[in-house]
Amino acid sequence: MYTIYQVQGGDTLDSIANKLGVSKDELIKLNGLNNQNIMPGTYLVIPQNTLFARYIVKKGDNIYEIARKYNIEPEQLLKLNGLNANDIIYPNQEILIPSPNVKVYVTSEGDTLNKVIKELETTAGNIQKQNETIYLLPDQLISVKKN
Repeated sequence: MYTIYQVQGGDTLDSIANKLGVSKDELIKLNGLNNQNIMPGTYLVIPQNTLFARYIVKKGDNIYEIARKYNIEPEQLLKLNGLNANDIIYPNQEILIPSPNVKVYVTSEGDTLNKVIKELETTAGNIQKQNETIYLLPDQLISVKKN
C-alpha cells in the first residue's frame, strides 16, 4: 500500500522520512532519486508502513537515547527488537521503532488487559479491533494506531 506526498518548501528527505515513518533509503529507492535534493511541488510515493519505521543506528547512539527520541520506553524498544539490556548496538544496525502514530506494548508475565489498556491509553474495543489475537502471554506485541 502506498500514498502520495507532495514536497513542501523546507522539506528534506530526512524530514519527510521522519514525519511519515519511513527510511530515507526507502524514499530514494522507491522514487528513483539520484541525489538528495528535492524540489517543492515534487510528488513522492510513500510506502504505508503503518506500524513501524526503521532506524539506522549512528555512532554514539544507545537504546535509551533512541527510546527517548521516539517516545517509547527503553524496555519496550529492547523487546520489540529482540534485545536485552546488556546487548550492544552498532552503527548501521537497523532497529524497528514505532511509527509516530503508533503505540506498542510488549506483554510481560502477569499482565492484564486493564494494564495494557492503561499503557496504550486506549480502549479494549480499540485493542481488539487492531490486533488479530490477544493472549496476554509474555512477549506478545500489542499495537494501537492512533488517528
